[in-house]
Amino acid sequence: MKNASVLATSIGLALIGLGAAATAQAATYVVTTHGNGLGNTQLERIRAAGGTVTAQLPQVGLAIVEGGDGFASAAGAIPGVLSVTRDIQLQWDLPEPEVAPITAEAFMNPPFSGDDDRFFDLQWGHAAVDAAGAWNAGFRGAGATVAVLDSGIYCTHADIAPNLVGGASFVPGETFCNTAGSSHGTHVAGTILASDNAMGTIGVAPQAKLLGVKVLSAATGSGSFSGIIQGIVWAVDNGANVINMSLGIRNGLPRGGPGANEVADLINATKRAIQYANANEVLVVASSGNDARDLDKDADVISFPGQLPGVLTVSALAPEGWALRPDTNLDLLASYSNYGQSAIHFGAPGGDSRYPGNEACQVGPVVQACWVFDLVFSTTQVRNGSSFYSWNAGTSMAAPHVSGVAALVYGKHPGIKASQVESIMRRSADDVGKPGRDAATGNGRVNAARAVGF
Repeated sequence: MKNASVLATSIGLALIGLGAAATAQAATYVVTTHGNGLGNTQLERIRAAGGTVTAQLPQVGLAIVEGGDGFASAAGAIPGVLSVTRDIQLQWDLPEPEVAPITAEAFMNPPFSGDDDRFFDLQWGHAAVDAAGAWNAGFRGAGATVAVLDSGIYCTHADIAPNLVGGASFVPGETFCNTAGSSHGTHVAGTILASDNAMGTIGVAPQAKLLGVKVLSAATGSGSFSGIIQGIVWAVDNGANVINMSLGIRNGLPRGGPGANEVADLINATKRAIQYANANEVLVVASSGNDARDLDKDADVISFPGQLPGVLTVSALAPEGWALRPDTNLDLLASYSNYGQSAIHFGAPGGDSRYPGNEACQVGPVVQACWVFDLVFSTTQVRNGSSFYSWNAGTSMAAPHVSGVAALVYGKHPGIKASQVESIMRRSADDVGKPGRDAATGNGRVNAARAVGF
């Protein structure tokens, strides 16, 4: 089905175990304290309550604890403990795109630009944000580090390996380097910083460095609040300038109903992690979600993590029939993108499959259905030693364009504050929607060349 390619990157997360009663089997709890984490006396009381601390996060006044039946009530009575909340697993859909992935060897030099990275001319998103204008001005992200919190990275991918400097996994039993399963995180990372290495694609900031932080399973598609919280803190402590979270919950998190108190506690814990990032001058970028929802009017749910304070939230834009008309408008709001003046900070290329029909188009030697070329092309898997590339669409693909532009700004201005980066991006954005801030693109569609001019 045509729409399956768009859904391939629409991160739909469903809550599992929400509000479920604790059992005798050990469960994970997020413990929130009034101060800077658990002191020695509190740790003794935690152990006496049957808890095992698996992570101490004094930076944000949290701890991750494994505990059995009755742990929450016992630990909640410890002086200095604000809340003890059973962690909630998030289940997301990660279908891989139906469009067949291709290798760099399948496509020789591009037909238009003369650039030696073979797939560059398939990256219409880079033209939309004028990435080449920033490169021509001498700025490619050198000196900046971006953490991609996602489903892991194919670490040996030819376009990813040159810029990968480290990573961590907060998914039990999985490393941050994927050898099978989801390619979502690799696709996101490639848009941000694929190396300019005379093959494949190019990232918006091709000299920025990558931290691959796995917070969602490449095998099962599950993740947790505690994983995201730990991933944010780890990224900050390991030198990230930008954190990209191309993830969100389909239909949002409930503001009321069963389990809402637990959700609220876990959201507040996540807010602490984001505040920690902001305080350390780390810019946090997230996708807005793919439900075509007006976030100004829907008071029943929250787009998570996009609508949390301190997060730059990104809507998806796309052309319609770009392969037929390369000069077509690249800034139409994608049919699936969430929107809302109060929620969206920037618009960026996310792709769409709304072009009617299935007739074939050709760009260089690549022949696909015309609508396929309206999706975002980037890095995917490594199979039998070969690096693959393919198309995806979603606000997941829009956020990394913004993160790439942010990396260019951090690279130009070492030591710059996160608020200054946001200000530069806002002042340099192209006002492609209604005059001023609008529901579709917020402050506008990011512009890399103008951003590095500040």
